[in-house]
Amino acid sequence: MGTKNNPGDFDCYNDADPDEPMFILLARDKHAPTLVWLWATLRELDGEDPQKVQEARDCVSSMLSFAAKNNRPSVGLGQATLAGCMELVRVANQGVENAKNIGTQDDLMRLFLGKTTFENEGTK
Repeated sequence: MGTKNNPGDFDCYNDADPDEPMFILLARDKHAPTLVWLWATLRELDGEDPQKVQEARDCVSSMLSFAAKNNRPSVGLGQATLAGCMELVRVANQGVENAKNIGTQDDLMRLFLGKTTFENEGTK
């Protein structure tokens, strides 16, 4: 897992081509852990180097710890998982001809989406 002062084994900044666009996520971004987790999951499904995937997962853990230690919100891990499941339901609903169930609407999805928060021990 890399930091500004201590780049990781898979440091994208140093590996980038001179004019290659990039997007860097910081631990202070409440959605960063979810996006890194999603990236790691998708890359694992693509057959990515397991050490690179593990470094990304270690980064997720470090981001969540940073957020908790610095009283910053972290949201979205549960929300992203549930949103993916609900999207599968939505696609299934649309793909079944003469289905008896109604299609999953955005408002219904929002009703079910969870919010994950992390707090420091001893604080609520």
